[in-house]
Amino acid sequence: MKSVIYGTFAAAAAICTAHGTAFAQTPNDNAAPLDSGRTAEEIGAAGYSADAIVVYGRSEQRIGIAGAASEGAVAGADIEIRPLLRPAELLEATPGLIATQHSGGGKANQYFLRGFNLDHGTDLSVSIDDMPMNFRTHGHGQGYLDVNGLIPEVVERVDYRKGPYRADTGDFSFVGSTRITTRTQMAPFILAEAGAFNYARLVAGGSTAIGAGTLTMAGQAKFYDGPWELPEDFKGYSGFVKYSVPLGRGTFQASLNIYHATWAPTEQIPERAIGTDLCENVYCSLDPTLRGSTKREILTLGYTDDDWRVTAWGQHYDWSLLSNFTFFLDNPVDGDQLRQYEERWSWGGRVERRVVVSDRLELRGGTELRQDSINPVGLDHTIRGQFESATTRFDVNETSAGLYGEAIWRPVDRLMLIGGLRGDWYRFRTTDRGGAIGWSGLVKDSNLGFKAGVNYEIADGLALYANYGEGFHSNDARGVTNPKDPAPGIVKGDMEEVGVRIERGGLILTGVYWFSSIDSELIYVGDSGSVEPKGRGRRHGYELTAFWKPNSWLALDAVWTGSHARYADLPKGANHVPGALESAGELGLSAVFPEFNAALRFRYLGPHALVEDNSRRGNETLLVNMRAAWTPSFLKGVEVYGELLNALGTDAHDVDYQYATRLPGEPAGGVVDLISRTVEPRQVRLGVKKTF
Repeated sequence: MKSVIYGTFAAAAAICTAHGTAFAQTPNDNAAPLDSGRTAEEIGAAGYSADAIVVYGRSEQRIGIAGAASEGAVAGADIEIRPLLRPAELLEATPGLIATQHSGGGKANQYFLRGFNLDHGTDLSVSIDDMPMNFRTHGHGQGYLDVNGLIPEVVERVDYRKGPYRADTGDFSFVGSTRITTRTQMAPFILAEAGAFNYARLVAGGSTAIGAGTLTMAGQAKFYDGPWELPEDFKGYSGFVKYSVPLGRGTFQASLNIYHATWAPTEQIPERAIGTDLCENVYCSLDPTLRGSTKREILTLGYTDDDWRVTAWGQHYDWSLLSNFTFFLDNPVDGDQLRQYEERWSWGGRVERRVVVSDRLELRGGTELRQDSINPVGLDHTIRGQFESATTRFDVNETSAGLYGEAIWRPVDRLMLIGGLRGDWYRFRTTDRGGAIGWSGLVKDSNLGFKAGVNYEIADGLALYANYGEGFHSNDARGVTNPKDPAPGIVKGDMEEVGVRIERGGLILTGVYWFSSIDSELIYVGDSGSVEPKGRGRRHGYELTAFWKPNSWLALDAVWTGSHARYADLPKGANHVPGALESAGELGLSAVFPEFNAALRFRYLGPHALVEDNSRRGNETLLVNMRAAWTPSFLKGVEVYGELLNALGTDAHDVDYQYATRLPGEPAGGVVDLISRTVEPRQVRLGVKKTF
């Protein structure tokens, strides 16, 4: 077997692609490639060893590159051998981020980070190839972040940041931001998975040369019923097409993402109903007529080189969801079922310029534009899935522009100073289209935010960091233009952190302490199934992370976080922020051998207050997931793998709340009770993948 020395990411990528070995990009690697110009097939034919290298994104050297101790990335083996119940669990690579679900597999996940219950994405921004995935003025909740259509096999890299410390991120990035980069090349493959509760997933994809560029395509079909009394009947179809070609001094890319899905929502249920004639067990459904659907098509064009970053995108989105959060509280005869819906066309883009003034000073400046035309977005009262009356119905046009600049200065060796400024301008316009409750209005708002950071490598492999940033999230245009009780168009906040990073051999340790203040909380409200603005919030907390690769085949990663969240304007003892996790953690172990790999992951979701006076609390949840794969040498290009999800068989909660609901025969005012959705039970999934 030949040994291989890799000079650059390009060479490693080609070799690893040929053999299915995990790899990750290392930023600013400008060494000359040892195998430049050779295709993956040519390198594979040369007989290089498949076990020559295993790269983890977490192991990247960040000192001197990252602007904050809390920045990081996952790639390569971090992604490829990770056990996944849902696609959104890729985002859990962000230390301390938890992605749960309180409905069916087609609904956006619920996210928790840094003591924030982010609901479906209010302060966590995600982009795919520089296209923003969060929805503003969404029919279900502000910042709605749905990544259920993501095909894990096309994800090359996930970069994450905490806090609003950098100027190139704006709306929804106050707590965190994640940039997903998709593959521009992959060997042709086909895979099939099957598992408990009628789970099935089929994926095929690959790359081919077209002219001077590379065309990469993938398609996915996914089906799942789940353990619920009302089968989810999830049917999801995803398509991915990407063309990448050299252009001038850089690369031009065009991609198309398509996702269509239907499902039956399996909502949270009142604890008091479990074990009664209405609900025999935790997997029951109190409204069997719920349904949901999503259609989303995204076209993205992008050009990047050493000096320019240019992106243009457009999308069409059509979404509908039937829900019943309070059952018979508002309508004791026909029930409280409602339909939230919307259809929109959106388009936008970014232009960014990088100027290297000297070897010690770099300047970046750019602008972002976005337009959302939502015609219509609304809320209906429905009875057993049939339209009864329109509660609200609006046309919304929301326009924004962002302008930012940033300087990175290294006045002396080992010292980095970052300063940035970002301005954002918003225009919210709503037009009433005949709902029982409605209005028309036009509101404009703006924000100017300052960013600053400093880091210093006090010794080889040991660096200290300090960061400050002013950020924001926008509010739903319908609330902003409400003439009776208007919400602010832009909610402002600031966050600070101090941190340390240690990089020694195969060990990377980071420690961070952070503080945040935000002018208005977005809190889940059970009677509407959405989020509403509340009072000012104050938080502080810590994060400890570790990555250790003691030898060539073993890697361990761990994170433990703690946070303290309170309302600023409520009296002590009655000022807890509901749903704010007080602690969270993860522990991962992975082993990669020439013909075998395995991963074991522990995920801990800590206790939290459910009401302001802390009289009712949500309990902790510990999940353990496992994955193992076999790539026998006598079956070229074949991998057989299995996943054991919720290995300990816990029946703890994925999410929980406390609010009033009414079941048949109960008092007219309903009963305030714990409302929860349990985690999915222990299950096995098996798969086989053939790479050509």
